[in-house]
Amino acid sequence: MATLLELKQNLKNFYIKYEFYITLAWKFLLAIIALSMINSKLGYQEALGSPLIVLMCALLCAILPANFIVIISALFTLTHLMALSMETAAIGLVLFLIMFLLYYRFSPRDTIALILTPICFCLHIPYVIPIAFGLLNTPAAAVSVSFGIVTNFYLDFIATNAATFRDTGVSVEPADAASRVQSIIEGVFQNKAMFVTIIVFALVTIIVYCIRRLSIDHSWDIAIVVGTVFMMISILLGDVIYGTGVSILGVIFGSVLAACIAEIIQFFSFNLDYKRTENVQFEDDDYYYYVKAVPKVSVPAPDRKVKQINRAHKTENSPEIQKQIKKTIRTTQSKSANTTNVTNTQTHADHVVRRTPVRDKASVSSSRQRTIQR
Repeated sequence: MATLLELKQNLKNFYIKYEFYITLAWKFLLAIIALSMINSKLGYQEALGSPLIVLMCALLCAILPANFIVIISALFTLTHLMALSMETAAIGLVLFLIMFLLYYRFSPRDTIALILTPICFCLHIPYVIPIAFGLLNTPAAAVSVSFGIVTNFYLDFIATNAATFRDTGVSVEPADAASRVQSIIEGVFQNKAMFVTIIVFALVTIIVYCIRRLSIDHSWDIAIVVGTVFMMISILLGDVIYGTGVSILGVIFGSVLAACIAEIIQFFSFNLDYKRTENVQFEDDDYYYYVKAVPKVSVPAPDRKVKQINRAHKTENSPEIQKQIKKTIRTTQSKSANTTNVTNTQTHADHVVRRTPVRDKASVSSSRQRTIQR
């Protein structure tokens, strides 16, 4: 666990340090995936399938705001639909106009939800979308998720029935054009599986958001479990009532996989230590406050000490260090010289002191001899 927490902290520090470049990178990758998915699913305009065009558009999306990815994807889709038939392009244009008007009205910041929903459907992991955006966003994300579902079902219907709507170069009668439009509307907007998916995903997003906002322990884990169970039961129940034709094993496996991915998101976004929960209460002139404080799980950064072995050898050759060494040598030599002088002085004084009494005795004896002779 400590290793995972340390990895989380290192990733967080890395993202903070290189946030600008990481933002450019994920927008570039998201644009490439979205445009490549559109080309692979539709692919009626061969010019847009060029890797150079996809790369240039992805670079443009990386530089511009994230909402521009939605606009470029819509333009790619409409261009492919125009190459197929004017009826499909006209219905797609109306659909995108309604989507943009409502999208920018309710959830202009949920670009990722609008783009990732068709991508996750294409990767067969759609059930992670409502749980993930219920954890990370507000209930307004349900609007973007719903538009992503409509876009995915519309593109699937066109790709499946492309031979029916393809222009053959012969002028189409108004009656034939009207029948095509009617068949597209009935095929897309009378699809019960699409409406069941929209309702279930919207409800799961709202339920997960409401539970994870509660002031209870392990609220995010409870929200993931409740959202996963509710989603499985609702989709299977919708299949029984409306005959949507979903796979039971696919729903169960996809929901469990979505719960696992949501737990990973929870670990990196909202990992709390409930053992150290504190309840604080205080008041002011108007209110009395009850505050529940739960600290985040954290691990102290390892204290690494780097020992440079060759640094001392390199620094000894520097001019400043050489001057210091010479100064130290001179000081040592002067101290040793002073010590030697003091020692010599003390030795000479001891010698003088030792010889003085001898001279006194000699003078005393000579004076005695002189006195006797007298």
